[in-house]
Amino acid sequence: MFDISKIENPEFLAKLSYKEKIQLAADIRSFLIENIAKTGGHLASNLGIVELVIALYSVFDYKNDKFIYDVGHQSYVHKILTGRAKDFSKLRQKDGLSGYISYHESPYDVFESGHSSTSISALAGYLLAGGKHNEHKIIAIIGDASIVNGVSFEALNYLGSLKGYNPIIILNDNKMGISKSVGSLNLVFDKLRSKKFIIRLKRVLNNILPTFITNSFHHFKRAIKGFIQHDNIFEDLGFDYYGPIDGNNIKSVTKALERIKNLEGPILLHVLTEKGRGYSLAEQDDIGTFHGVEPFDPRTGKPLRKKLPNIHSFSEVVCEALCLLREKTEFYVITPATKVGAKLEKFYKLYPDYLIDVGIAEEHAAVMAAGLVLGGKRAMVLMYSTFSQRAYDFFLNDICRPNIPVIIGIDRAGVVGHDGSTHQGIYDVSMFSSMPNIIVCEPRNATETIGLFHQALLTNKPVAIRYPRRNTYVDFTQYKIGLTPFKWEIIKTGTKGIVIAYGPILNYLERIINENNLDVMLVNARVIKPIDEEMLDYLKSLNLKALVIEEVIISGSLYAKILEAGYYNVNKINFAVDDVIQQGGIEEMLDLYGFSAENIIKEIKKLYEN
Repeated sequence: MFDISKIENPEFLAKLSYKEKIQLAADIRSFLIENIAKTGGHLASNLGIVELVIALYSVFDYKNDKFIYDVGHQSYVHKILTGRAKDFSKLRQKDGLSGYISYHESPYDVFESGHSSTSISALAGYLLAGGKHNEHKIIAIIGDASIVNGVSFEALNYLGSLKGYNPIIILNDNKMGISKSVGSLNLVFDKLRSKKFIIRLKRVLNNILPTFITNSFHHFKRAIKGFIQHDNIFEDLGFDYYGPIDGNNIKSVTKALERIKNLEGPILLHVLTEKGRGYSLAEQDDIGTFHGVEPFDPRTGKPLRKKLPNIHSFSEVVCEALCLLREKTEFYVITPATKVGAKLEKFYKLYPDYLIDVGIAEEHAAVMAAGLVLGGKRAMVLMYSTFSQRAYDFFLNDICRPNIPVIIGIDRAGVVGHDGSTHQGIYDVSMFSSMPNIIVCEPRNATETIGLFHQALLTNKPVAIRYPRRNTYVDFTQYKIGLTPFKWEIIKTGTKGIVIAYGPILNYLERIINENNLDVMLVNARVIKPIDEEMLDYLKSLNLKALVIEEVIISGSLYAKILEAGYYNVNKINFAVDDVIQQGGIEEMLDLYGFSAENIIKEIKKLYEN
C-alpha cells in the first residue's frame, strides 16, 4: 500500500515494478474516491486516466517535458504525482486546491484550461517557442470527447503539416464528455476501438518482442491499413497514428509511450480508458452522472445533501417548462454535450427527436439553430453561460444581426461556485448586450421561468433567458403555462429609495428589506436589454436615489444602461470588469464581493441620505 498523501514528485516511479505500479494505481483510485466523496469534483474521468498518467511520468522527463491536460478536470492524478495529494481535503474550496490546472499551484501546471479543446493549440505554441528539434517533449493529453471540437481540428490541421517538430498527442478515449459522445467522429472512433483482435495481438507482441520489431509491425500495419482498418482521419491529417491500445494496462501503455518518445514528426497515440474505472457505480454510468459530482456517499453514490420537497434547480425548472410548452408548440432544443448537466433528460425521454446533442460544439449549435429557424422551425439552444462565450461571433452575426428568433437558454448564469474562474457566468449579460435586436432577461422564480420561455416562443426576435446554478421552490403538480411580459415590475413600494435587480436575488432582497423594515421600493427588472424605458422614466420622476444589484460585471450591465439612460443618482453592487472570481462556495463568493445581507443593508441605507 502507498501513502498517497506523502507523494512529493514522480521520481519514485522509476524504482517501481509493473506490479507495484498496478498497486499504486489502485491506491490512487481509492484516494480519489475517498476525497472527492467529501469535497465533490470531477470523478469519473480521473478514475479512468490513472494508469496513463503513471506511465507518462514513468517514461518522460517530468522536470523538463511539458504535459498539457485538455479541460484540466482530468488532471487530478497529475496533481497527486506532482506533490499536491496533501491538499485534496480542500479541493475546489476557497483558497484550496483548484479543480483544474492552475499556474499558481505548481510549475508543472503549464497551461490553464477550464474549457475544452485548447491543448493541441497550446502544444503548437510551446513547440514553436522551443524551436525545431528541441530535445524536450511537449505532450498534449486530450480526452472527454474534446477532440471533436473544431478548435482541436484547427490545431491538428496546422500541426500535421509542420516540419521539423515532434508534437505528441495522447488521445485519451473514454467514449464520453460530460455526457455520452455523439456524432460521426464518435463512429469513426468506434471503428478504431472495435479492432479487438488487433489490440490483443499488439499487446502480445509488445510483451514478447523488442521495440524495433514492434515498430516494424506498426509500419507493416500501416501498409495493410486499407484492408484492416479503412480510413484513419489522423493519418489523413499527417499524423503517425499508434493504437488503439489499452490505456488501463500499465505495461501496454508504458511500452507504447517508450516506442513513440523519440520518433520524429507528428505522433498521435490513441489509448482506450474506462471512465469511472475502479468505482462500479461510475463504471456503469453511461449518461454522465459521475462526470462531476457533489459530495456523495461512496457506498450508494447518492449526494450527501438531502433534496427537500419541491426544491428544484433552475435547470430542472427549465426542463419542466420546455416539456409543458412542447405539448402545445413544436420546437427543437439544441445542446452542446450538456444534456445531463442542463437536466434535459426528461425532455429527451418525451421528445427524443427534438433534443439534439451536437457534442462539444457551441459555435455549431448556434448556427444550426439559426438554420432551423430559417428553415421554418422554432429552435432553442441551451448551454452554460461560460460556454456561450465561445459562440460569441455566431450569436452576433448569424442570429442577432439578421434578427433570427432563436431562443438562447443561458444556464449557470452568475456566480457558479467551486468550478472557479474559468466557469463563472458573470460575462453573458455584457456579451449579449453588445448585440443588436436581442432581448436579454432573467426570471426570479419558476413561474417567471415558464412565462419568459412562453413569451419568447411568441416573439419574433432572438431572446436570451439566463438562469443560475441555484435552487428554487416549485410544485410541479401546480406548474401551469403562463406569460411573463418583457416588462419591469414593482414588487414593493417605498419612499426612501429604489432597489433594482433581476433574477432569484430579488427573493433574497425582498426578505432583507422586509425583515429590516427598510422603506425602499423594490423593482424587478427582469428584462435587462432593452431596459423598460417607460418604467425607468417613472422611477426617475420620483427623484429618489437608486441601487442596482446584479451578479455580472459592470461593463454592459443593467447599471451601465441605467446610467446611459440619464439616471445618474444610482449606486451599484456587482463585479468589476477586471476581477477574476475564484473558486469557493457561491455564498462565500457573493459575500466576498459585497452581496452579504450586512453590506446590502448598509448600501440601502445610503439611499436614505440626502
